[in-house]
Amino acid sequence: MKNTFFGFVIFLLSLAAGSASAQKVTPLSDIAVSDSSTTYMVFNGPVSLVDVGMAGNYLVKIEANAVFVRARKKNTVPTPILIRYGSEYWMGRLVYAPGPVMQLYDFKDGTPSLNNGTGFTYSGSTPDNELAMDKSAEKKEVIESNLLKLRKAKEENQSVAVVENDLVLSLANIRNDKDFTYLRFKVINKTNIDYNVDFIDFQLVENSKKKFLGRKKNEARRPLAPSGGESNQNITGRSTGYLTYAIPLYAATENGYLEVTLRELNGARVLVLPIPSKVINRASTI
Repeated sequence: MKNTFFGFVIFLLSLAAGSASAQKVTPLSDIAVSDSSTTYMVFNGPVSLVDVGMAGNYLVKIEANAVFVRARKKNTVPTPILIRYGSEYWMGRLVYAPGPVMQLYDFKDGTPSLNNGTGFTYSGSTPDNELAMDKSAEKKEVIESNLLKLRKAKEENQSVAVVENDLVLSLANIRNDKDFTYLRFKVINKTNIDYNVDFIDFQLVENSKKKFLGRKKNEARRPLAPSGGESNQNITGRSTGYLTYAIPLYAATENGYLEVTLRELNGARVLVLPIPSKVINRASTI
């Protein structure tokens, strides 16, 4: 009986050793990211998911089989990133690099290669709406139809606005349907320099006001990827322009708000507009 028991233990140990050898751990590839430029990652297939460990520290945009990443602030700590393209997965690590990065990481042939420079190309066809996360043709048609209605609507809101560096960002119109919230922003550029929109980031923020024993509760932030709109729009100097986007419909509490962050392509002028939850919850149906 004793020999049988020890034989069973040895058998279990051998299984554990075999399992450990099978689960080989490989180091994650580091992707250099800056707060003053955009890093490009291109994959051999359409990107359907990007998950960043510390999502609040980075801006992420998906276009066809490419992922654009930019740090929100200087000296952000490294964080893992998981990307699903086609039926494959890739995992790496975002690492902050001081100064402009301007790099392209090409994963199309399975082995990442790094190219320096500002331009890049990628295989595959680009969808009509580069920001569309939902590839359903029917839903895309509904989204773009509703955004067109919003672009033609008379400006209705003026109370939600922010002014920074002679730039004004305000909420002009807002509508809801059963799946999406449609937003139209007004941008007044009082400077002589064009404002070329690189990223617009949406985050649902909760627990921003309540305090416990004099201390603010931990804020919960949930990124909301745009489901429709136009990418890389330009507001020329001394002019006014409008930006329209659709984001997934959500419900927020009275202490929550939608944080909208606008960043320019070549520059550091950042606009952050908080939209109170009541403005969204009471928006008319489109």
